Parts: sequence; C-alpha cells; structure tokens
Amino acid sequence: MELGKRIKQLRLNKGVTQEALANALGVTYQAVSRWENEATMPDIALLPQISIYFGVSIDELFEFTEESQYERIKNMLNEKSSLTDVEFENAKCFLEKQLNAESKNVNAIKLLAWLYFHRAKSSNIQAVEYAKKALQLGDTSKSMNNILRDAYGSPHTDWNCRNRHELIAFYNEHLNSHPEDMRAYRYMLPALVADGRTEEARILIEKIRDREKPELLFVFDAMILRREGKVNDFEELLNEMTKQFNNSWYTWAIAADFKADDCNYDEAVSCYEKSFKLQPVPRYTDSLESIAHIYEIKGEYKKAIETYQRIIDLLKTDWNITFGATVNKYLLKIDELTNE
Repeated sequence: MELGKRIKQLRLNKGVTQEALANALGVTYQAVSRWENEATMPDIALLPQISIYFGVSIDELFEFTEESQYERIKNMLNEKSSLTDVEFENAKCFLEKQLNAESKNVNAIKLLAWLYFHRAKSSNIQAVEYAKKALQLGDTSKSMNNILRDAYGSPHTDWNCRNRHELIAFYNEHLNSHPEDMRAYRYMLPALVADGRTEEARILIEKIRDREKPELLFVFDAMILRREGKVNDFEELLNEMTKQFNNSWYTWAIAADFKADDCNYDEAVSCYEKSFKLQPVPRYTDSLESIAHIYEIKGEYKKAIETYQRIIDLLKTDWNITFGATVNKYLLKIDELTNE
C-alpha cells in the first residue's frame, strides 16, 4: 500500500476529516487530499507528526509485503546489536501472526528463534556491564559473580549446572526421526565429548563414518582421545590429520583450536595464520578473532589492535560490510585496548 492510501486508511479509522488532519499537522486540507490521491507525498519532516497523530510508528505508516517484512527483520537482526522494545514487539507480532496463519511456517519459526536469541544476547551484554560495575564498587556477592559468569557463558563448578544432558537428549530424539541430518551429529558429538561421554560419541561416529567428511572424522576422533587423556595418541592423530589435509583451511583451524586449548599460543597463532591464508574469498573472521584473543591474553595489546583492524579491513574487502553492529564490535575492542 502506498503512503497516501495508508494515511487515508488511518484517517478513516480514526474518524476524522481531511480538514481536521490538516489542522493538526499545520498544512492545508488540499495538501492532505493530494497525499491521499497519490498526487504528492508528505514532506519527510512531517512523518513523525503523522505517526504521533495516528498513534503508530513511522514504520507502520508504510505497509510491506510479507517477503519484504521477513527481509527487513533479517537485516535488522544482522545490523543492530540491540533492538528497541518497539522494534522487538513489531517483529514478534508479525512473525507470530504468520504462525497463527500457518503453524508450520519454518521461516517465521527460524526468525522467532533468532529474534529471541538476539534479545537474550543483547541483554547479556547489559547484564555483564552492570555486574562489572557492581563488583568494581565493592559488591562481592555470589549473585553478581554468578550473573557475570553466566552472562559470559563461563563453566560452572557444579556438574549438574554445566552438563549438557538436555541438549544431548534433544539431539538423540531428533536423530531418531531425522537420521540423515548430518549437521545434528556434528553438533551432538562435541556435547558428548565435553561431558566425557566418549563411548557414546564413538558409537555415534561409527554410524556416520561412511557418510561424513574424512577430515571431520579426524577431528571427532582427536577430540575423544584428548578428552580421555591419551596425549600421545592424540598428538599422533593430529599430525596425521595435518599431513593428509595440508591444504585444507579447516584442518589448520581445528589444529589451531587444539593448540589454543592447551595454551600453546605461539603454535596456535601460526596454525590460525595458515588457516586464514588457505581460505577462499570471502574469508571468515574466526581465525583472526582467535589470534586477537591470544594477543589479549598475552597482554600484547598493540598486536591485538592490529589484528582487530585486519578483521575490519576483511569485512570491507570480502563482505562489503563497512558499518553496523558487526563492525562496531571490533571498533569498540580497539578503543578498549587503546586505553589499556
């Protein structure tokens, strides 16, 4: 629907004349008539007044197709680090309306999951900042430390809080009805290994050994050996993996992750750099982020800043991203480290 027709609809719904609307906005009734007949458009400076008069947001003055609404929500979630209450509610109401019309609308379900996760993530950021301030002001309470730990996703000391049995149970049930979902196996296996359920992990690997990529099988086998403390077998398998798949960026990234887990930071940086160089364009930021984290841990802030700048440059050259939440995250890190 065009803007003029939308204004007419809102005016009629409100039960007011063109003259009444014109008086409220400080324009002539002829101007309102021209808007409603699509002869002219309201000046952009009038949009806030029009939205206030009708009690709608500026966005609601423009009606979008369902497809453009989906795209708009996706872009909003990608570009904004946090949403206003109005933005969140408008997106939620639209998506829930789609579900009411079609209960198995996968697109709406996916975006609702993303929408709530986005809000949880942005709320976590705020929780971290307030918990930090409370601790810095001398509040050493358990509750503030718990909030900081949980918002950062740091491990619990209590096994019942840190185990992943619910996630594993879901994937077990899911795979019973969707045994061809290879991605589900890939997400379930690390959870099993992290919980020390290595025998179950081995059984799962055998189910997919003839269907999974060889390099991924190396990774899963290595994870199990490492979790079981079989250091020599683990190192031997890791060396074999990097020899067989020497030109695979993914292989070097995994090797780097293992090195970083063991605090072998110099070796990890070397592997991450190999992984980054082997990646096809457009390249991912993960390897550079890991390198930056290592430099932060080591207190080498100048190198960390240089690496975050590499990420910003990469986003521009490979992804054509020059602004928004993605870039702002790294600019903020540079500002923080510059003041260290």
